Amino acid sequence: MKHPALLLSLILLAQAAGAQEFRLAVISASDLRGMALPAMEPVRAVAELSGMDAAEAASYLADAEPPSGAEKGLFSEPAAENLGGDGVVKLYHQWHQETLEVRYRDGDGRYIPEAMRKIRRLMRCRLTGAEMDVPPRLIEIIDAIQDRHNGRTVTVICGYRSPELNGALAADSSAVASSSLHLNGWAADIKIDGVRTSALRNTARELRAGGVGYYPSDGFVHVDTGRVRSW
Repeated sequence: MKHPALLLSLILLAQAAGAQEFRLAVISASDLRGMALPAMEPVRAVAELSGMDAAEAASYLADAEPPSGAEKGLFSEPAAENLGGDGVVKLYHQWHQETLEVRYRDGDGRYIPEAMRKIRRLMRCRLTGAEMDVPPRLIEIIDAIQDRHNGRTVTVICGYRSPELNGALAADSSAVASSSLHLNGWAADIKIDGVRTSALRNTARELRAGGVGYYPSDGFVHVDTGRVRSW
């Protein structure tokens, strides 16, 4: 990717506008060639464009992931666990503008392959369209959060993040995690219309099923299947 800082700015500006008409997935590296780069480094760009302070911006980019572990291949796929959800998720992807309502777990507790394929498709990278398997544990987290908020549709802002997208975010900044769990398909940034971001954060933390990042300036919560932690 020739212009990572410009791509970052496009992502943030589109998020601020609600991404109703902006389709980042159709932009390629060739589209960006020849354009002038913003002078700001990624952390500063995030802070100034979103209103975050520097620490919050750094956490946003890094997902509060340690620089070791995932990048060394030390993490194994998270074990599935029924966290009390009803086995049905209602999802809307903000970037792809696609809606999915699907039963992913049957009455015997088995995960339904066709449903998981549909979820994988919805969670694809918003830049490249590449897909990655989504662990059932992440869907169980989202389902449990959804059911605790009256079954309202969960909006996905970012699911799987391809190396191209993560590389654009990570270029020239030590604050960006090259080992973000988004790269494994093990994380999602979510919101629920009509639910306060702080309430969504509290619900996710109460599950104690993985990482929870709180981004009130952008109105979303990061959830992942890594170790239990919050920021």
